Amino acid sequence: MASYPITGGPRRAPETPKSRGADIPRLLQQKQRVQMYSQVPQHQDSQQQLRPRIVAWQTPDSYAKEDDSGIYDTEAKIEVTAQCRPKEDVYQVLKEVIRVHPSLSPKHRELLGNTVKGLIADRCVAHSMISAMRAMLSAAGTAWQIARGNSAAAAVCLAAAGVAAELTMAGVSPREAGKRAAEVAVAKGVGATRNLVSRHKVEQQRQHNAAAAAAALRRAQEAAEAAGDYSGNETQENPSSTNRQNVELRSPPLPAPDSAAALSAGVHVPQYLVETATSEAVLQMAAYFDKRLDLFLRLLADEIRNLARSTWKLEAKVFYLQLSADTARYTSQVVNDTEEENRLRKQSIQFYRTALALFEAKPAEQKEGQKAEGKDEQQTLLGAKMGLKLNYAVLLHDEENGIQEAIDVLADQFREAVANVVHITDGEESRRVMTIMSLIRGNVENWCRELGRNDATALLGLDGSAAPVI
Repeated sequence: MASYPITGGPRRAPETPKSRGADIPRLLQQKQRVQMYSQVPQHQDSQQQLRPRIVAWQTPDSYAKEDDSGIYDTEAKIEVTAQCRPKEDVYQVLKEVIRVHPSLSPKHRELLGNTVKGLIADRCVAHSMISAMRAMLSAAGTAWQIARGNSAAAAVCLAAAGVAAELTMAGVSPREAGKRAAEVAVAKGVGATRNLVSRHKVEQQRQHNAAAAAAALRRAQEAAEAAGDYSGNETQENPSSTNRQNVELRSPPLPAPDSAAALSAGVHVPQYLVETATSEAVLQMAAYFDKRLDLFLRLLADEIRNLARSTWKLEAKVFYLQLSADTARYTSQVVNDTEEENRLRKQSIQFYRTALALFEAKPAEQKEGQKAEGKDEQQTLLGAKMGLKLNYAVLLHDEENGIQEAIDVLADQFREAVANVVHITDGEESRRVMTIMSLIRGNVENWCRELGRNDATALLGLDGSAAPVI
């Protein structure tokens, strides 16, 4: 039996140099082929870089993939931010989009308007709360100082300060509340002081009930006189006049103008603020917060005003001007300075009139981009104009002797809408116009009743002088 070495195995014939040299040409060809294939993508990339870019002309407000590639990212960010972030973050994102694309879409313009109004409403609530807190701190500080000046105990001073803050929340002037709470605390103690608030509220309720009963009696007497059922001699007429005088004297008391109840404007003040009002160290902080809120409202109004200068598109420009006017009008309702309030109201009127002047401009005076507006955009301008005049009329109504002008503005716009609403083909825009028309009609009818007029139907053209509203 044949055997093999353990490490060697069966022997093989050695290869000759000729057999190894025969594979060299084939290996070289494979190497060249691999190098050639690897150079093809590099050549294509170089040709792609040298190829000139062809970009068509586009309007500034168009969404171009080449120039406005960041718009899609920012608008997607708007949608995400609006769902889960506070209004401050939404407002910042909207400003970023406006820098890239000033003419926002109608959806995002509505979001911007609601966001700004929400921010202003939040600041108005904060302003009312801070103003009420200042009144409470003033009352608490007055009671604290008076009680300490009479060498009262610390518990008595704290009780007087807390009751004074609650009294001014019930409508008492801060100085009077502090003085009353301190006097009762020093003279009668903590228990009697804590009963001041409940006693004051009971007295207020009695006065309200007496005033309501007297008013009901007076209305009954006037109704009887009008129906001819009331008869009496001169001696019986005198008690009637006396009762009417008593009605005037028994009218329900209004809160003091500087009380926390009046300054809060119906905003609920949390209990922890009432408790904080007993701390004298917070007085200076309240004044600081009040100044910061006023500064924020002014900066917000200026920022919105600058947005109107960033676009030439008619609908977008009108929107920004109206938003500027609304912002100035809302800000005027919360500022403390009378001169600043009048300045903001005049500024708001000017913005409204500037926006209305854009609708009345002749086509030859408008820019070339405005001439190319389509039929759909012309239809949306009717709703924008109606909303603008509605807000403008509300501001005029609050002005002195401006109610008649407000009625005329809305009546003219209503008649114009009646003539043009039938030409609107878009269903959503038609519903928007009809909603604004109902608001205009309601305001005109209410304001005519305030002036004692009964011709609201004729002013609106609903007496047959204009086409009926469908």
